[in-house]
Amino acid sequence: MAYVEALTGIDIEFGGKLWQSLRSNKTFPFQGIFWLFQMESGVWHLLIATPRVDSVGPRNAYAELAEITKHISADSNQLFKIELISPKHPFYQALRSVFAQTASVEGTRLGNTQIGGMYIDEAYLYEIR
Repeated sequence: MAYVEALTGIDIEFGGKLWQSLRSNKTFPFQGIFWLFQMESGVWHLLIATPRVDSVGPRNAYAELAEITKHISADSNQLFKIELISPKHPFYQALRSVFAQTASVEGTRLGNTQIGGMYIDEAYLYEIR
C-alpha cells in the first residue's frame, strides 16, 4: 500500500496565514489559493494562481513569493509544497467556472469529484476568483 499524506490542521493554518498575507500584499497579485491532493504522488500541494507566473515567469514569481513567505512561520516542508500556477491553467479555469461567483469558498472541501472535466481527488479551498 502506498503512503498517503494527510492534510493536517497545521497545513491548513499555514495556508490560511499565507492567504491572509497575500490578501494584504499589493505587489503580488493572486486569483486563488487552495490545497490540492494528487493521488499519483500521494502529496498535498498548496496551489496559488497568480498572473505573476505569466508576466515575470515562474522563477521570478517564486522569488517574489519568497519575500512574502519569509515573514510567515513555516517549516521547509510546507514551503516546498507551494506551487505557483497561471490563472489561465485549465484546472484553475475549471474551478473558476464553478466558484468564481461564490461569495466565499473558505474552508470548502472537495473530494472524488469532477469539475469542468477535471478530476479532483481532494481539495481544500481558501479563495477562488
